[in-house]
Parts: sequence; C-alpha cells; structure tokens
Amino acid sequence: MSSYKNLLIPILLLTISLLIAIYFRPILIIDETRYVSVAWEMFDKKEFLVPHLNGLPYDHKPPLLFWLINLDWFLFGINETSIRFIPLLFAIGILILGYKIYKLLWPNDSYGAEIFPWVLVGGVAFSFYSTLLMFDIMLGFWVALAIYGGVKAILDDKISSYAILTIAVAFGILTKSPVILAHLLPLYLFAPLWAPKRVEKSFYIKGLLAVVLGVALALIWAIPASIEGGASYAKGILWEQYAGRVVDAFAHKRPFWWYIPWIPIVMMPWILYRGFWVGVVRVFKERLDKGIEFLLIWLGGVLIIFSLISGKQLHYIAPDFLAFALFIARALSLSREKLTKPYLFATIYLLFGFILILAPLFIKGKLLPYLDMKAFIISGGVLIFYAGYLFIKRFNSQKEIIHTLSIGGVLLIFAVHYSINLYLKSQDLTRFSKIIDNLQKSGVVVGHLGKYHDQFHFYGRLHKPLKIIDDSKEKKSKELREFIKNYPNGVIVTYSKRGLKYNKDVIFASTKFRLKDVVLVKAKDWNRLVVK
Repeated sequence: MSSYKNLLIPILLLTISLLIAIYFRPILIIDETRYVSVAWEMFDKKEFLVPHLNGLPYDHKPPLLFWLINLDWFLFGINETSIRFIPLLFAIGILILGYKIYKLLWPNDSYGAEIFPWVLVGGVAFSFYSTLLMFDIMLGFWVALAIYGGVKAILDDKISSYAILTIAVAFGILTKSPVILAHLLPLYLFAPLWAPKRVEKSFYIKGLLAVVLGVALALIWAIPASIEGGASYAKGILWEQYAGRVVDAFAHKRPFWWYIPWIPIVMMPWILYRGFWVGVVRVFKERLDKGIEFLLIWLGGVLIIFSLISGKQLHYIAPDFLAFALFIARALSLSREKLTKPYLFATIYLLFGFILILAPLFIKGKLLPYLDMKAFIISGGVLIFYAGYLFIKRFNSQKEIIHTLSIGGVLLIFAVHYSINLYLKSQDLTRFSKIIDNLQKSGVVVGHLGKYHDQFHFYGRLHKPLKIIDDSKEKKSKELREFIKNYPNGVIVTYSKRGLKYNKDVIFASTKFRLKDVVLVKAKDWNRLVVK
C-alpha cells in the first residue's frame, strides 16, 4: 500500500485542474451540454433503456455515461457540479492502472514507476480531457483495464485475468461502442513480439472467448434497447454510427496524416525537456526492451487504425494518452542520472506568458466583448513568474524537475481558463433556457431553426421537445412558413448570421452561443426580424 503514496500528489493535481475548470467554465457547448441534456431527458422521462435527444432515440452513443450521471443525481440531486467529477474518477483509475502496467512491463524499474504518475498528470492533454464530461477518458479507463488484464493473462494465465478483460470489453462497449476493440487489437494480434514469455495458443483462444463474452454482456443492453428504440435506432446503434465513421465520415472527415501533427501536442510538455530526448536516444540505441516494443505496437497500431478511419478527432485517441505517458516515463527513467535543466520548457512558458499579456492589443471584432485586460495580465504574469523560477532554480535531481514541470501543467490550465473567463461565462445558457421552459409551460410552441444539439434541455429543465425547423435550402422556406402559419403565437430560436442585422424591437430574449447570438423571436414577427 505504501507504494501507492506516489499517486497522492498527482491525484491532487488532477483534482485541482478539475476545480479550476468547474469554477471558470460552465458545461461546454455543444458536446457537454448535449450529453448532460440526454441524461436529463433520461431522468425526466424515467426512460433508462434508450437514451433520447429532443424526444427522439439518441443512437450516437451507448448509455453508460448517461447512467452514471443519473446515478449521481439520484445520490446528490439534480446539479451540474458533482457530475463533472465523473471523468476525474476514471482519470484516477487510469493513473492507478498505468502505474500497475508500468510495473508489469518493467518490474525492476522502481524509479520509472515512481515518476510515471507525475508524467501522466503533467501531460496537458490528459489533464485537460480529464476535466471534460465526455466519453474518452472513461473509455481510456476500460482500455487500460483490458490491457492490464491481457498482460496479466500472458504472465499468469489465470481465469481472473481473462475475467478482467471481459469486464473491460463489456463496459468499454457500453461507454463508446465496440471501438474499444480497435484500441486493443494491435496488442493482441502481435503479442508474441512484445510478450516477456512465450505466448501459448491457449492465450488466443481464452482471450477470444473473453472478448466474445464481453460483447455478449454488452448485448444484454443493446438487444432490448434496439427493440425498444425501433428499427432506425437499432440500425444506428448497432451499425450505422460506426460504419459511417469508418467508411465515409458523415462528420469530421480528415486526411490520413491528420493525427501526426497532434502527436507533439499530446506529448507536451515533456518533448520540451532535453532529458526526455536523452532517454529516447538510449531507448532506441541501447535498450529496446520488451516494454518499449509493447508501447510501439500499441501506439503504432492505434495510429494506423484511426488514420485509416475516415472520421478523425483528437479525442478519438485520448484513450491512448496512457501509452504516450508510459513511453515518456521510461525514457526519463533511462536518462535519470544525466541532470539537464528545463531551459527550453521555461522559454516556451515565458513566451506564452508575454503572448497572453500582449494579446488584448491585437484582439478585434467579435472577440472584443470578451476582453478582460486584468485577467490576461495576471494569467501571463503567472506563467512568466513560473518560467523565471525554472531559470533560476537549482535542481538537485531529475525527479525534482519532473515534479516541478507537472505542477506547471496546472498553472497553464489556470492561465488559459482565467484569461478567457469572460468568454467562458458568456456560454452559460441557463437564463435563456429557463425562458424557453417558461414559454413551454405556458403552452407556447417553441421552434428551433436548424439542427438542435439539445443544448437548452438540461439548463432549462425542459420537459417537452423543441419543434425542429429544417434550415436546408430545399426545406427552410416551406417548413418555416408552415410553422408560422400553424403556430402564429409560437416562438422561434435562431442564430445570428454574418451580414445580417436584426431588429432588436422584435427580439425578446438573446444570449451568446460561441461567437454568435442566439435569439428568441415570435413567429408572427419573423418577417420583421432582419433589418433590410
């Protein structure tokens, strides 16, 4: 138990990062607001089998996150604060599992295991995603659990190890679909290349049975949900949502090489520390061990698979941030006796600090309302002070440097959030959503022009769906005319467009939506909305 004391301060740093995000940032539009609103509709309608968005079955994601949010609300009441600790709990789980995986891969490297938690938490990408109420850190936990179970299965061939794999696959599917298998496939296909002992045929047979059993457990939800949700929902949840992203993305379609430029971002700030590169040279020139081969197969396989998939987003590979951290920790461990000062890291922080201080001088246009000169100066000053500390500090060990750089990640998260605090506050949709709720309660039909991402449902605690008005060129005029004709006393939600000037006399509610204005206008006043 004493060895786990190494995790306490890194866990505290993760928690501080989350608290910074909660204090400065409302639930983010549009992903977080969508997922919380889907959970709200589940809670409101007491429909826990099939998730719904704006009253219709939501086939884009399985239900585990929505179930956990509802469990939180059952325990602590309806709120938006306690639910934001859900990803933190899974991030802590990744921290613990990563620590255990490191010790399995390099049982004689106690130093590397000790610095690994600091390396993982010091990674700005991992810490930031751990503050987001999304699926990817959750999936990262199940990926880590599956990999831990798989490595243990090779080492001990125990039923309990395969049971861990089964549980991880089942809950991974319930978190974000069978995509979990894409994160695991390279490691299991090429196990003989990295395994520290001979891989028997029984491993593949038992491993396949464990995966099949995990899929079967997930089907305990998927089959009844498909029946309850109807043919269209069944097609979406079982096939369409995933095949569409693989073959010809209906969203986020990007070129094959798209992930490559993001790799340095994922590895920040450690690629700015010379000690890491000293270790990388030793990794490939002197000590290419089985653990490194394991990580290269994991990362290489995942990057190839996800590069071949048509739809691409950075958070699709967030479950594999752990692999980057394991590699970095091993490289730093191999260079631990060579003390190198973090001058490049300090220089980058110094430059970023000055950029924050000077940024308000160059902000123009739509960003002007979000300018808080004091916040930019304080945020930049914090980073400059930290950079100065790194320049003058006399470090006695590499471990001390690693600890200090990890703390720098928290300071960066603070600086970014505080400098744009006015913009973040403007994204709070509570007041606007409550107006929609009051309108619906009074019997007014509320229409929404264009695609609706459920962003108002949770904030307004809405009980009824909005009536969607298709804004495509082919249907907009017709559907808009029909809504105005059928609901003359109704209200329309619409968004500002470039080049159009709105008549403020017919707008009775508005708020900010990203860098646009979202407004409420009575249907009968629609033709007077735009100033001609």
